[in-house]
Amino acid sequence: MKIEFIGDSTISINKVTSINQMEENSISWIKKDYIYDRNLISMQNTIVVTNEIDFKTVKSKSSFIFCDNPREVYFTIATKFFPPKVKRGYISSTASVESRRIHPSAYIGHNSYVGEDVILGENVTIKNNVSLEGSVTVGDNTIIHSGVVIGTDGFGYYNNHENLNTKIEHYGGVRIGENVEIGANTCIDKGTLKDTEINDNVKISNMCNLSHNVKVEKNVLIAAGVLIAGSSIIKKNAYIAPGSTINNKLNIGMNSSIGSGSVVVKNVEKGALVFGVPAKEKEEP
Repeated sequence: MKIEFIGDSTISINKVTSINQMEENSISWIKKDYIYDRNLISMQNTIVVTNEIDFKTVKSKSSFIFCDNPREVYFTIATKFFPPKVKRGYISSTASVESRRIHPSAYIGHNSYVGEDVILGENVTIKNNVSLEGSVTVGDNTIIHSGVVIGTDGFGYYNNHENLNTKIEHYGGVRIGENVEIGANTCIDKGTLKDTEINDNVKISNMCNLSHNVKVEKNVLIAAGVLIAGSSIIKKNAYIAPGSTINNKLNIGMNSSIGSGSVVVKNVEKGALVFGVPAKEKEEP
């Protein structure tokens, strides 16, 4: 990535701000097509990360970092110099922890439950009121936000000889990879016979439900309020927008995108964009 700095290299920065709340000694960034007051970027002792090259010809007291991806550069800087405050090696006195396989660097918040078969890797963060039940493995640097429930039985029943709905026992677990983030109040069911899988660098938003035997491959984004029914496979780099439903036993192709509020009832091809009820592939103009 090409990065160019123009301005005063001796500036002292002590705060990160949004572009519309800039003040002296702060750093901010400009999102493409974002509406902002240009007067705010004329202050002295500020840095703006941008890809708007026309600022090179504008007289300004601000300094600039020009790059192709301002979001990436800005938040890389912010995370490096203004990291979130997270305790390491902490277990709340109100947490109920039965497992003996917890890395010393893990954080477990208030009123959380960690069952005896749970394995927590290095720098795992378990926030408040989280429940990890049964055989759950959580990889390094994963964050599980408050109210999440992982490892409970899925919705599995069969109709017996007396025409009664009969529970199917669940013998699998949940395997969660490294650098995963799971949003508040999300539920992930354990597998019926095999494990439910959430692979490395998957990011799941709040209020989602991932049913038994689901497999989510690496680097998938799942936005808020998504339901993924049992045994579906979400391929690498897919994106599922808010409020979508994925029917059971479907394959969602690599690099595909599901539009907001969609109901997916058939497999989605690699790289496809689908949306609607039922979801259909976007037609070329």
